[in-house]
Amino acid sequence: MSFREKSAWITLVTVLLCFGAYFGTEFAHWFSGDARSNGFLLLKCVGAFVILQLVLTLAAAWTTPKDGRTPRDERERMIQARSHSIGYYVLVVLMLMLGVPLHLGHPSAPEMMFYALLGVVITGLVVSAAQIVMFRRGF
Repeated sequence: MSFREKSAWITLVTVLLCFGAYFGTEFAHWFSGDARSNGFLLLKCVGAFVILQLVLTLAAAWTTPKDGRTPRDERERMIQARSHSIGYYVLVVLMLMLGVPLHLGHPSAPEMMFYALLGVVITGLVVSAAQIVMFRRGF
């Protein structure tokens, strides 16, 4: 497995772990009737995400020292460009869908920021998953 594919797996797993914990807790609060937002939990999850990314990327670079320093070849540049274009379209659709809660009710500003953050996290997952699929298929 190449360093860039390992990096995509690292991103996918860390986003699922860190932000899955955050969104799971927030959805549990909302469904229980306690609609308050927990900013400290978000800061902890972002901090854990950054630390996990650093540690796991350094471990991946340590296991494949030559691969991490080599410049991207044409295939890897195409995979990155294609996955980012897919992520762009997903992000645009999700940001346009932010208008739906505005028409269904009167959400507060923290709720709208929660939905926007959810869109960004989903986009990150889509980009990582697209990169993994393209690396596996041999795009």
